Amino acid sequence: MKRAIFAATVALWAGFLLLGHLAGQQPAQPSGPPPYTTTPPTFPGDTAPATPPPDTRAPAKPLSTKQVQAQIQEKLKTEPELAGRALKAEVNGHAVVLKGSVDTARQHDLALRIAQSYAGERQIVDRIKVRQPSS
Repeated sequence: MKRAIFAATVALWAGFLLLGHLAGQQPAQPSGPPPYTTTPPTFPGDTAPATPPPDTRAPAKPLSTKQVQAQIQEKLKTEPELAGRALKAEVNGHAVVLKGSVDTARQHDLALRIAQSYAGERQIVDRIKVRQPSS
């Protein structure tokens, strides 16, 4: 009987020692910032105010007649299919007048498309002569 009481006392003391040891330890802390499931909150002083994006819906400033004329003339001169053709564009506030002559209907159509791409709201007046009419 004494042995049973002694064994129970030893077991009880061992339990107390073990509990005391575990109670003295602090739970493990995760290292680093806490994992966020959403974007962490921001505060007014955290960042500089953002610059608003440019208004892409705003109408572009129309080009002057000189700018339009220069662009069309340059493209007509540098287009390989129209090389060597005497084409001229005269531009005013309301119209683009194309003058000159080309060999084929394809060259004629190309010259018109070039003028239309730069004309904006201006009307295209076609005075280009085609030497070889389409068949």
